[in-house]
Amino acid sequence: MSSSSSWRSKYDDDDDEENENILTDAQETQWSSRDSILFVIDCSPAMLKPSEDGETPFYTAIKCAMTVQLNKIISSDSDLVGIVLYGTEKSKNPNNFQHIYVLQDLETPDVNKIQQLEAIDDTSCTAASETINFNDEFGTSNGKYTLGEIFWTATNMFGTSAQRVGSKRLFLFTNEDDPHAEDISLRSASKVRAKDLQEFGIKIELFDIDKPGEEFNRRTFYKDILIDGIDDDDEEGVPSENTSAKLDELLQRVQRKEVKKRSMFNIPLKLAPGLEIGVKGYNLVLTQTKGLHRNVYTLGEAVREVQTVTKWICADTTQYLSSADLKYYWEFGGVKVVFTKEEVAAMKTFGPPGLALIGFKPRSVVKMHYNINHAMFLYPDEKSYEGSTRAFSSLLKAMSEMDKVAICSFTQRVGYSTRLVALVPQMEVVGSNGQEQPPGLQLIPLPWADDIRPLPIETDYTPPTELIDAAKAIISKLNMKKGFHPDNYENPSLQKHYKVLQATALNQRDTDIDDKTLPKTEQMHGRAGAYIQQFKDIAGTVELPESTPSLGASATSSKRASQSQSQESTSSKRAKSSQPGDSASLLADIRAKYDNDELNKATVAVLKEFLRSVNLKPNGSKKADLISQVEGYFVN
Repeated sequence: MSSSSSWRSKYDDDDDEENENILTDAQETQWSSRDSILFVIDCSPAMLKPSEDGETPFYTAIKCAMTVQLNKIISSDSDLVGIVLYGTEKSKNPNNFQHIYVLQDLETPDVNKIQQLEAIDDTSCTAASETINFNDEFGTSNGKYTLGEIFWTATNMFGTSAQRVGSKRLFLFTNEDDPHAEDISLRSASKVRAKDLQEFGIKIELFDIDKPGEEFNRRTFYKDILIDGIDDDDEEGVPSENTSAKLDELLQRVQRKEVKKRSMFNIPLKLAPGLEIGVKGYNLVLTQTKGLHRNVYTLGEAVREVQTVTKWICADTTQYLSSADLKYYWEFGGVKVVFTKEEVAAMKTFGPPGLALIGFKPRSVVKMHYNINHAMFLYPDEKSYEGSTRAFSSLLKAMSEMDKVAICSFTQRVGYSTRLVALVPQMEVVGSNGQEQPPGLQLIPLPWADDIRPLPIETDYTPPTELIDAAKAIISKLNMKKGFHPDNYENPSLQKHYKVLQATALNQRDTDIDDKTLPKTEQMHGRAGAYIQQFKDIAGTVELPESTPSLGASATSSKRASQSQSQESTSSKRAKSSQPGDSASLLADIRAKYDNDELNKATVAVLKEFLRSVNLKPNGSKKADLISQVEGYFVN
């Protein structure tokens, strides 16, 4: 790391207390990775008036809160969610503030809380057996409320929560862009309370809703409140974000901000000796799983969770073993090589976490099949090293202009194995709807030499032109004009699983899902049915030449043939291989592989066939044992 003041690590400034109130990602999550969200919903008369499409903004916000709670139960059941209504006639809060109603405290979502939201009376879509009438339960105060007291209540709710959380956010739903327009003192007090929220690490997310015929203007009042709450990594936090009262659009905005954007790692990028910059890595794609199930005991009075206890027993003495008694071994040449747990961990360590630049190569050297795992996205981290953004931006532009990629050594965390990666530059793309592609570096894991396998498929056959043209006609008719977007396709297995859980817990009957992965056979037949039939007719008349390796035919016949036919085919192959000419060619092939030290490229079947041809019985079915037996034959 450079000694210049512009390249200073945050870890070197132990005496610097200038930014002690600024919470970094590490400080936010040092105690817990839990997330807490407090929904603050406006209940003024304007929020209760239906829009042009018939949707009421208040009930739309309630549906958003209910959807988030359902998602939290599935994805993060330890996160906290609370709901506060303001502008109500009735009051319910610890400080006895007027026109503030705490509907749900900051707690983990459960079935009862979701059913309570379902019961709020919305005649357009309610399915609950018992409903809550808004006017009887809450009422509206005709716009009488104090926004500063609402922020004060939110601060107390976050502060008195018994659970330690990693991030705290306040989701504010309103269609009033200029509260307290006639009272300057209340406006000032609201801004002061909003800044107090920021100092406590509570981020305000505004979900503004348009009034009929009137567009919400953030610059009137909320710009001063949100200016300190905009996250550097949150592209949706800009003041010019479009507003909407439609349920689908508002749900999309809530879901984008529902998940806290956390970095996968925060490590230094070593560009040269004495020159390091800070980078953060983000996971853009991650496989969503159903989560682990829990075993329960149901024969008692109540359902109780089973606690799993594992005990290790010695196979010789039948005595219980402690963790200190256990060791690990790998077999090498028939010898059991024993290691302790600490030695195994030391074998996996290749240095501290970080990215070390090795050099640059043309972008064309990174082939598509080199990407053996999903890529990660790198972005500069100015908080770790000052000047990281400037250096990162310069490196990104230079690599893009020269069409180069960076080859680096990458160690993600302590205990992780080191591997080679390629850093591919990605420049910013801005479209009519805003930023479509952020600037940064795509980190692509590269395979080792041991990971690459040769393809055994070889064919010299070229199909006739009329068959190729028939296939082109099918492709052109079934082309997806709008392209493929993963956001349009949900995993049907996961959706079915979640739907059944939800229906069982909430006593619902509807468990059907919309599986968008199923092909639209009727439309496909209407658009390309004739071309598909034409392709089948032409393919039925084409004959393969005798010299063509019938790889496809053999694969098809192996799947469709009966057990007796498979046995006959196998016996005939063995009979053919036992002929003198074939045995001589097989011996020459294996001899050449032995001389070039390439016996590991031969398959197990070929090795066994060779041993039988030289009147040797194969020693087992492991490839290593067969190779040793072949080597012994040539040595002797």
